[in-house]
Amino acid sequence: MSADAAVDAAADGMKFLLGLSCALANGVMSSIGFTMQRKAQLISEESRDEDVQRRSSFVRNAGVVLYILAAVPDVISYTLVPQVVCTTVACFRLVFVTFLAHTFLHEEVRGREALGMAICTLGTFLCLVFGPRPEDIKGDAMAQTFYHAQVWTYLGFGLVILVLLLVVEHLGRFGTYHFNKQVHYITLPLATGLAFALEKVFNTEIGFVQTPASLPGLFDTPLWCTMVVSIVLLGLTDFYLNLRGAASMPVQVFLPTAFALSTSLQFFQSIFIFGEFADMTAKNAALSICGALISLGGTILIQPPRFDLLTGGHPAFEDEDFLEDPNSNDDDSSQVE
Repeated sequence: MSADAAVDAAADGMKFLLGLSCALANGVMSSIGFTMQRKAQLISEESRDEDVQRRSSFVRNAGVVLYILAAVPDVISYTLVPQVVCTTVACFRLVFVTFLAHTFLHEEVRGREALGMAICTLGTFLCLVFGPRPEDIKGDAMAQTFYHAQVWTYLGFGLVILVLLLVVEHLGRFGTYHFNKQVHYITLPLATGLAFALEKVFNTEIGFVQTPASLPGLFDTPLWCTMVVSIVLLGLTDFYLNLRGAASMPVQVFLPTAFALSTSLQFFQSIFIFGEFADMTAKNAALSICGALISLGGTILIQPPRFDLLTGGHPAFEDEDFLEDPNSNDDDSSQVE
């Protein structure tokens, strides 16, 4: 190996370690932030005493701030390491959340959750050990990938589907069309998972395009600016949809479903859109893909969607006018079959 090759290999290794560290930092920060918010809710329920409520408010606000700050290392990680690595580490985050919930919230970890944690850990290990490295992805090729027809087609098709889902999701509030609540159960998790996955397309690509050296240089890098705006807009859309989902669907259904959809889409993007496994050996590629799928399966086992909750309805839907037929009345619903 020549001196230049050795230097490049060392640089790629440092890049991978930095990106992996950022992905892990995002998982730790977001997990702690989420746990703090849950802890604040439990503190608030203990007593209505003013001091207790003040302490609850402090813990909740600190958790929200930490959760928001976790987005910074998340964005950085996607620019440094392959998308499949970031996605698999994101799966492992649920293992840490479950551990924190058991340790600090005293929530019971049953056999299914323990098995899911072990499976997710195994999958993450396989993906990190055998998965793609920065040297497996040619920077110049990735920089041009954004112009490839398949990426433009994927983004265009994905954005059109996202807009259609958002229109259907909000149609009842602004028009005369009304949908059964089962439609809402489908469109909201789909839109949330798709918005997050599409954001990561731009997030991954931005690490391979020219970065402006100064503020005046922004005018010379329109592609970079477009990607930043797209990341912000899709991130805000994802944030809004998560808030809407928490308010209008059972959390045990919405979060696992949206997470599984977004993770599956990111695995698809990694393999077929970015070709992160193209230059890997067949063995490493197979083990890495298996690890990613195993990790996803472990997270679903830890927190499977509680679809049984949908049969009983959800209180949040009682105020959603678009879930009912405006032309129907109580007499119609009581007609003899």
